[in-house]
Amino acid sequence: MRGCVTSGLLAVAVLGGANTAFAADEPLSACFDAVGTFLTTNTDVETKEVTSRGLISLTNGGYFFRTDSNEGGIEGYAPFTETRGAWRCVSEDSGELHVVATGIDFSDKTPEYPDQTLARIDFNAVYNEGSDSLSGDFTFYFVPIDGNPFDTAASGKVRGFTFDSIRVTAQ
Repeated sequence: MRGCVTSGLLAVAVLGGANTAFAADEPLSACFDAVGTFLTTNTDVETKEVTSRGLISLTNGGYFFRTDSNEGGIEGYAPFTETRGAWRCVSEDSGELHVVATGIDFSDKTPEYPDQTLARIDFNAVYNEGSDSLSGDFTFYFVPIDGNPFDTAASGKVRGFTFDSIRVTAQ
């Protein structure tokens, strides 16, 4: 069985990462080394500043979960829920394996943010066996609460981040 291994972060255009063309879907077992929970450090693509910490969990059944330290809201963004979704294992023409995930979360209605939104978050990550970590990028696509989160043409704000992580292990 082939492991989901790379020597480092794949260079991709962060806002184009979700649209990267991959050669083929692989069985989830090809990326089995990436199953688990990772503590992330998230960096805004535009400002290059660390914006939050988070947890990403990938299950062996293809489920994806994400929690962010900014769920209480930050300037310009309403408080929001955890992210839930699905992931898959894909390969490039070169054979390098990637974990690609799509998740959905919701903003909370507040007096400051009375219009609730829905966000789709697309992740593109590689697993680094040497450091037992995931790194990559993710992009948020925001739509009104009654909008279609899978229609990127209808998205309002688009925001991109890169991330590095370490695996959470039992002590």
